[in-house]
Amino acid sequence: MISLEKDMISMEHAVVINRPVEDVFAFVTDQGNEPKWHTDVLEVHPRQPLELGASVTWLVRFMGKNTYVVEVTAFEPLRRIELTTRQGPLKPTLTHTFEQTDGATRYRRHVEIPLDGMFRLVGPIMKASGAARRRNARFAENLKKLLER
Repeated sequence: MISLEKDMISMEHAVVINRPVEDVFAFVTDQGNEPKWHTDVLEVHPRQPLELGASVTWLVRFMGKNTYVVEVTAFEPLRRIELTTRQGPLKPTLTHTFEQTDGATRYRRHVEIPLDGMFRLVGPIMKASGAARRRNARFAENLKKLLER
C-alpha cells in the first residue's frame, strides 16, 4: 500500500516470517545485518545493535550514493523500532513492527517520506510508478527469505 498525502509518501508492507519474534527482532536490530536484506544499504557505521537514541550512518545506493544519518527515535523490545533520518537527501522515517503469531512473526515495514524542495515535484510520479512501494516490499520479502533459509 502506498499513499501520497500532502507533501508525504507513506507505504507499508507486511510479511509473516516463520521464526520466533525474538529471532527476527534480534536480526533487524543488529545493524551489521542491514545490508544483507535492505539492499540499498551498502555500509553501516558503527555496526552495533540498535537502542533508543543510537545513531548510525548508512551509505545508501539510491539516486546515486548518499550518506544518511539515522537515529533510533522509538524502541520497544520485541515490538517496534522507529528510525528517523536526520541527515540525507531524503529524510524518511522507517518503522519496523513485530508481532508474535503462532510461533512465527508478523513483520511490518512502514516508510514515511516527507517531500521537500524538488522532491515535492516527483512525489506524484513516485506514487504513480509504484517503484517505491515495490522497493519497500522487496526489502521485507528479502528479510523473510533470509531468515527462513
